[in-house]
Amino acid sequence: MAIGANSYGSVAEVEALAGHYATATGNTFDATTTPTLAQVEKFIDRVSGIVNVLLAEEGFSIPVTQADAKLMLDDFVVMQVTHLVEFANGAGPFVAGGEEMRYGTPTRVLMRDAELFIQDHASGIEALGATRTRHMTDGLECRTEDDAGDTIEPVFQRKMMGNVVIDWDEE
Repeated sequence: MAIGANSYGSVAEVEALAGHYATATGNTFDATTTPTLAQVEKFIDRVSGIVNVLLAEEGFSIPVTQADAKLMLDDFVVMQVTHLVEFANGAGPFVAGGEEMRYGTPTRVLMRDAELFIQDHASGIEALGATRTRHMTDGLECRTEDDAGDTIEPVFQRKMMGNVVIDWDEE
């Protein structure tokens, strides 16, 4: 099995960080390690799936392929998968009593971290040139006329709130 086409990171990058849980020779995951190579690949796909759903919710085309943004997403996924490898071995931030576990299950922690990560960096990902087909404001509209075609006056106006518009160019 191999990781999916829409996934970020690689098994080799996880092995570089958590190789001490892999085979003694070569620090690689295989069918005898905990977790196995197939499980590490599934971890990468699942964490990438969470990231892709959150990216899609922010309006990005997935997978993100812009080089710098992809590197950032690769690092995020690899670090989260490394934590899952540690968890499979009874270590890391997801074990019972671990600092992260005060927020719930490993999945909840992963979802929360991924959601915050994507929201915090969505504008940067877009600024780098990643394709964003939909923005959060898409679909918002304002009615300016009622059904009869008469102009609708806003319920609240600046003057009602004590705000007076000053045209500084005129003064």
